[in-house]
Amino acid sequence: MYTTLFILIVIGTLLFYAASDKVKPENKPAWAQRFAQKSVLARSLGTIIFLICWIAVSYLQGPGSGSFALLGYLMTSYCLVVLLRPLRYFNATRLAIVALTAILLEIFVF
Repeated sequence: MYTTLFILIVIGTLLFYAASDKVKPENKPAWAQRFAQKSVLARSLGTIIFLICWIAVSYLQGPGSGSFALLGYLMTSYCLVVLLRPLRYFNATRLAIVALTAILLEIFVF
């Protein structure tokens, strides 16, 4: 559950990253470049994803610790995207591999 929430938060972060005018077009993901022309749509989808994740985390952990945890998830995802996306270490294939590995660990270990 937490892996899925974190992947959704990273997708929302990538939408905000693609909507930014300060980011060079070659550093934006290919699927997110379509949203770059419609920055209002990208920011709205990112906000909706963040709100859904906030509700889910608040339900799982309670309102106080869920809100605090979401802030930690947001800081982590923004650090990952801003640091690793321009270096081309962060793409959809690697994100899918990490997500699949984390989901398998979450199912079988925990």
